Amino acid sequence: MTKTKLLWWSGVALLALTVHTNWASPLAAWLFAIPLLLFTFAARRGLLKVLGALAIGTLVWLAATTLLFVPAALLAFAVLTLLQWLAFVAHRLLTPRLPGFLGTLVFPVTLAGAEYLFPLVVRFGDYGALGSTQHANLPLLQLASVTGVYGITFLMGWFASTAVWAWETRNARRFVVYGLVLAAVFAGGAARLAFFAPADTSVRVAAVSPTRAADERTASALSTMEVEYWRAGAVVAADPGGVRAAFAPVTDDLLEQTRRQAVAGAKIVLWPETHARVLEGDQRELLDRATVIARETGAYVNLAYAMYTAEAPNIRNLSTMITPSGEIAWTYDKSQPTPMEPMTPGPGVVPTVDTPYGRIAGVICYDADFPHLMRQAADKGADLLLVPANDWAEFSELHAEKAVFRNVEYGYSMLRDSAHGLSTAVDAQGRVLASTDWFRTDQQTLVANLSVQARTATVYSTVGDAFAWLCLAGAGALTLAALRRRPGL
Repeated sequence: MTKTKLLWWSGVALLALTVHTNWASPLAAWLFAIPLLLFTFAARRGLLKVLGALAIGTLVWLAATTLLFVPAALLAFAVLTLLQWLAFVAHRLLTPRLPGFLGTLVFPVTLAGAEYLFPLVVRFGDYGALGSTQHANLPLLQLASVTGVYGITFLMGWFASTAVWAWETRNARRFVVYGLVLAAVFAGGAARLAFFAPADTSVRVAAVSPTRAADERTASALSTMEVEYWRAGAVVAADPGGVRAAFAPVTDDLLEQTRRQAVAGAKIVLWPETHARVLEGDQRELLDRATVIARETGAYVNLAYAMYTAEAPNIRNLSTMITPSGEIAWTYDKSQPTPMEPMTPGPGVVPTVDTPYGRIAGVICYDADFPHLMRQAADKGADLLLVPANDWAEFSELHAEKAVFRNVEYGYSMLRDSAHGLSTAVDAQGRVLASTDWFRTDQQTLVANLSVQARTATVYSTVGDAFAWLCLAGAGALTLAALRRRPGL
């Protein structure tokens, strides 16, 4: 195998380990761009072949998450691939026209800027950020409190371009400036973790789910009726008594688990997204039963459920918060249904309620992938964000891991209850205090103590995506500087 081919295949192999899946390698994410950047100079039509490598990485991710045959996902990630490719194009075309150190900045500013543009161009959520692969690196993760995830992407991209510069000049001292910056980032992150830790006072929270046996009884009853719960029109058209009886095992079990956890001391109890299902005419009864539990135990009970309606599209994805006084604090419709969910979006107003444990906000699953909703929760002063979710095996870990960045960026804690996924309790600095995997237990129940405190103020929550805009401005400035110089000068 020639050196050129080795570079390309090394890049592809590392990229396959980089894309954020349940089995991704955080180390590979720092390395994959190095051989591909070298390849752009070493091979004929190098840029087109790098585009091919990035496309392979995208297809690996889509296949690994079982989204390969979802047209909206294919289109969205085709756009993401092109945006990421622009960073390689910029590096190849501009660095020969810039002084060595300035040239190392082209790739990271373009990559971070491209990632920021993706959710603005394609309304598919903030997927594809290279920095999200570092969710478990707590000192590095603290950088997101200033720059958002894009600062971490910048550092990773800058490492790759600096490595290429050092390789081409055969001079390891090219890493001095980068090393000092990286050391400062880690030192700052370690200091933030050590000296600005969440308050010791905490509240007990619980994320509950039904037993597998209850799940199976509901599934069996629906199967006997030849009704599939995801076909809302068929559910509404079926015999209401039969549907009501089929839904009962899961609903009854969730209510029992709610009471059990509240009696055991949980002050906030959360349900997973759409695991409970109810006909519109039965909603009041469900809320009344949950209200009794909230009043008797003094707990805040956040129900999440699918409600089937006579009006098309025949289904609503709801979250209802019940206070210990029995009041309904909110009934919230999911604002951002996935492309696979045929339902009308809610108005996109994040609800909040003031409690003795701080201000609580709530969204549903995919909503947490949209920056404007997460910022809205922060702007409203949320201390704790509740996220009922519903994932699938191939998507479970990455979805929970990606959500950690919102905690650090905005300074609130998060309780995320995921049916068919990974439930997590995460503090305002990104520490995963507890997690449970739906696929590894008969009954997924998470109990944790989350800090009671005013929301941790962060630079990012004040200045927003200023760093991402600086990256875009930097990419423009470097382009102008390169166009004014001749190669080699």
